Amino acid sequence: MIGLAISTGVSEFKVDSMTFRLASDYVNISSNADLMKFKGSGTADDPYIIDGLNLNNHIGNGIVIRNTDAYILIKNCTMANLTGDYYGLYDVNGINIDDAKNVRVENCRLSGSGSSLSVSSAENIQITNYRGENIMFSGVKNGLIENCNSEHILVQEKIELMPSPRVTTDFMPETETRVPSQNCLIKDCKSAYEIVLLSPKNCIVENCYVKDGWLMAFTPINTSFTNSTVVNATMEMDFSSNTTLENMTLVDLKGINLGGFSPESYSPVVKNSTANGEEIYYYHDQRGLHLENLTAGYIWLVDCPETRIEGVEARGIFAINSNSSTIERSKANQIILAFSKNVLIANNTLRDSSAREAIKLDTGTSNITLYHNIITKSERYFGENLFASGIDASQSEGNNTFENNIITDSGYGILAGGNNTFTGNTIANNIVSIKVSGNNNRVTQNNFIYNSVDAEQSSYMNISFANNNWDGNFWATYKGVENDKTGLGSTPYVENIPFPRPCEPSPQVQEPVIDKVPSIVPISKT
Repeated sequence: MIGLAISTGVSEFKVDSMTFRLASDYVNISSNADLMKFKGSGTADDPYIIDGLNLNNHIGNGIVIRNTDAYILIKNCTMANLTGDYYGLYDVNGINIDDAKNVRVENCRLSGSGSSLSVSSAENIQITNYRGENIMFSGVKNGLIENCNSEHILVQEKIELMPSPRVTTDFMPETETRVPSQNCLIKDCKSAYEIVLLSPKNCIVENCYVKDGWLMAFTPINTSFTNSTVVNATMEMDFSSNTTLENMTLVDLKGINLGGFSPESYSPVVKNSTANGEEIYYYHDQRGLHLENLTAGYIWLVDCPETRIEGVEARGIFAINSNSSTIERSKANQIILAFSKNVLIANNTLRDSSAREAIKLDTGTSNITLYHNIITKSERYFGENLFASGIDASQSEGNNTFENNIITDSGYGILAGGNNTFTGNTIANNIVSIKVSGNNNRVTQNNFIYNSVDAEQSSYMNISFANNNWDGNFWATYKGVENDKTGLGSTPYVENIPFPRPCEPSPQVQEPVIDKVPSIVPISKT
């Protein structure tokens, strides 16, 4: 067992008959001087050793290391059911390393409440053979997480707020400093629910296994994912810069989410990888490709204008900066377009799509035609309270045409911005059939069949919906009667402003949807 430099334990005080207990650190190291009681000399070859701590039902943190640069080895420690919080400000951790260097954690086990290992503003940190629910790196330089069994592995930047010079006697502004985690390796971690990298720099995820949750990289720079397996999970690669996926095995992915402000943001390089046993085809800088009757894991086009994809089966089809392309008569779980114009998406089937958006027309898209596609969703929600979408064109530049498509069983059937035409579509059994957040949309001769909310126009910006045209649609919930055998209703159809939804900010502008001449019979167009 170890010789402990232990804090005073749980402090308490009484007021009348009530006792108030406060959390305390069981082992608290605040400087190199606090390490003198431990075995070792603090060098790389002879570190100070904290060995064999067995801690149960303590109120407070287990081991806290702060403001040290001596070499420290924490090993063979077991902690369970740590409880309490520090004055209501933050929860307890089994091991907490803050503003320290040269710390190794080996063969430690944390279970129950407080089973987290948190490392912040630290350098040269190694975590190996650790078992516990969470590992969190914030602003860590030169970090290793190896052969660990943790459900949640988070590597993120550290955000520090510093007071600025006083501007007035009543106002003290703050400046924000972001310190990325960099040069971190996550290796041989085989039982993660999620591995999440937020603004990592020069980081590697190697030979890991993620199931049922997330593999996420948000604003990664020079980051690679290699020799890893992702099962029944969602991959998110947003705002990428020089990111690589190599020798990846993807199985029954719910979807891949992409986002960014440039084509590069949507274009991690994919090498030698498979999805459901099929090759992921990655094409770059090729004009006039013709891919026909192909079975693929994913098809990823980057800078490939005038490509024709016809009769393929794939988990996903992504076209980035690939103008004047065609995707038709194919089957997929998702289709994403970004920075692509004049694209035809026609006669495709996206059945039981599990992606967040079955079809996404994202940043830099315009003049896209979606014709006669069938989209059904396997789930209406993405996460606990967020709606999934059949078609999401909310970030598109507009001038798109949506004709004769069928969209069912989603959260949002269609999300759109402005300057679009919708005609002949059948949108059924969604929570919200169509939501537009822009002006100059023409929504006519569509079928709206038993959606919770048939139509919505709302925006987080102060805009007008005056030029949106909603006339001539069939609404299954319409209660009016026919007007003089014209096939049109005698009174307008009105979809009022819906109630606020959980986890969505309140829009700045909302207006009811009014169809002045609704059809009283379904519309059939071929």
